[in-house]
Amino acid sequence: MSASTFWHGSKMDEWANAWTRYYTASKGNYIVAAMEDSGTLQALRFLSQAKRVDFGPVLVLRTVSNYDREAPGVTAAESLQEMVSGNYSAYMPALEAAQIVADKVVRDLVEHWSERESAIPHVP
Repeated sequence: MSASTFWHGSKMDEWANAWTRYYTASKGNYIVAAMEDSGTLQALRFLSQAKRVDFGPVLVLRTVSNYDREAPGVTAAESLQEMVSGNYSAYMPALEAAQIVADKVVRDLVEHWSERESAIPHVP
């Protein structure tokens, strides 16, 4: 789910899941917030309209650097307070995951560019 407003805590997650169920006819569940991706893609769309970038080949590699729910026994406010100093609960695992996956993706794109330039890879 993406929104222009940051949220945190179980109550807001209930809200996000209710909207996700509404928009997917009860077939989907809210899993992760993605505010940054929306902003980046909107900026790229504007640049594309200005003929400054090609919006076609966009790849979003999303990792999760912090949980959006408080831990059991901790209030949402206490949980947010811990993040004020940049203490994101999953920051290092997110960086590691991004590096591992991005390395494979970039290597594949470079090694097979003659094929990847005009066609998106897919699993048969």
